[in-house]
Amino acid sequence: MHKPKTNQQGQTQQPAESVSDEQRQIQELQLLLASSLEREKRALADYQNLQRRSQEDRHNLIKMANKDLCQALLQPLEHLSLAALNLHDKGLDMVLEQFWKELSNFGLQEISVLGQAFDLNTMEVVDKKERGEKVIEVVRKGYYLNDEVIQHAQVILD
Repeated sequence: MHKPKTNQQGQTQQPAESVSDEQRQIQELQLLLASSLEREKRALADYQNLQRRSQEDRHNLIKMANKDLCQALLQPLEHLSLAALNLHDKGLDMVLEQFWKELSNFGLQEISVLGQAFDLNTMEVVDKKERGEKVIEVVRKGYYLNDEVIQHAQVILD
């Protein structure tokens, strides 16, 4: 075993082998630290991606649940609206207005098609007069739910 030597200032000097061993250990520890930091960064990024995907999945699940509910309510509410036109009952009109307002709060919007040029993405043709490029009558209203068509408008073209 080597004894440490002292220099003129009284400082202890390590043998050359010992210094290179310490430098090698320092380098190994630095590599280990860099590797650990890289793993930590990757784990954090994976966790953040998981959180983002979970939020998107939750949002899509809620959106789809609302879609099913809105689609189930559309036909009965449209029939009730048609009946209300003939009954002229203010109470019924108020209840229907409240239903439509609540559905709109969940993102339901009527597709405005009357007088518009035919759009395959939002409309279905029921009848066609002459060349039939413009909507002259709406047979059944169409609806968006959060910018997604959930019911195409049925139209007559002229």
